[in-house]
Amino acid sequence: MTTTKGNRAALVLLVLIVVGLPALILGYQHGLRPALAGHRVVEITALAPENGGFSPDVVRVEVGETLTLRFLAADVTHGIAIGPGLGVDLGHIDPGHVGEVTITPNAAGIYTYYCNTWCSRDHWRMRGILEVVDPSVSGAIEATTDPIIEALTAAAVDIDSEPQPAEGISPDRSRGALHVSGVAVPPDLHDDAWRFSHSPADGLELLQAANHAVPEDVLVDVVAYLWSQKPPPAEIKELYAKNCAACHGEHGAGDGPVAISTRERPVAYPEAAWLRRSDVWYAKIRRGGMGTDMPNFGTIFTVEETRLLVDYLRYLSFAGS
Repeated sequence: MTTTKGNRAALVLLVLIVVGLPALILGYQHGLRPALAGHRVVEITALAPENGGFSPDVVRVEVGETLTLRFLAADVTHGIAIGPGLGVDLGHIDPGHVGEVTITPNAAGIYTYYCNTWCSRDHWRMRGILEVVDPSVSGAIEATTDPIIEALTAAAVDIDSEPQPAEGISPDRSRGALHVSGVAVPPDLHDDAWRFSHSPADGLELLQAANHAVPEDVLVDVVAYLWSQKPPPAEIKELYAKNCAACHGEHGAGDGPVAISTRERPVAYPEAAWLRRSDVWYAKIRRGGMGTDMPNFGTIFTVEETRLLVDYLRYLSFAGS
């Protein structure tokens, strides 16, 4: 008899643990915790895109409203960040764990929460929208235009075409740094805006016209130096590592760990850099690649981050052997 009562008590205790504990956790997460926080708390489940992606995938908040976003990695490890310009990066969140951030937006706009850790074949689709609205302003938030992309479109420049590797060209910025003081450098080549809208091959033509007696290989290295003389900031190297290296490789050679699974081989920057204009690379990053797995990063990176990222691609490309 005593044994039977003991078994019943154990069963009741087990039911309380199995049913009651999750209920208490859910009650805390969705009821008590938001009340204690004093502001809205939004729970967002993160699943690989083929399993549903983010849920919810749209969150609306008013300007000046404090909001806590809690991201639960429900299946695999995800890296959660929010951009552009918010500076939110929660790092890796392992399965079953939660990462959270509390924000108080001070300007209306459209932001993107996204995964920056390769989580599946469709990783690039893992995005959600954070819409910050100003209740005093009526109407939808207008999409911003990009004057660089507009200029390329007006000039009928095809940003999706990839040039063939330049044969016999091996630019090395380190050698170029040694030679630059001994050659005549036309003013255009000192102009950041000119270099941004012209390829290194264009720059070589100007250098050759001003330095008839200088060997071409020397001038090639000088061009490499002029196009990649600025070391990248650490935060841009990290931005590349988290968002680009999986496909394009640690050193930009198109040999990232998932490159074999993309529709087309990712661009190898050292191969394409000599004939590629920086403004075209900029546009490709921000708009994405048509017919490829290259996503748009214009909703994630700021304009300044994109410009610095292009500079970093040059830096990788002209490192020499």
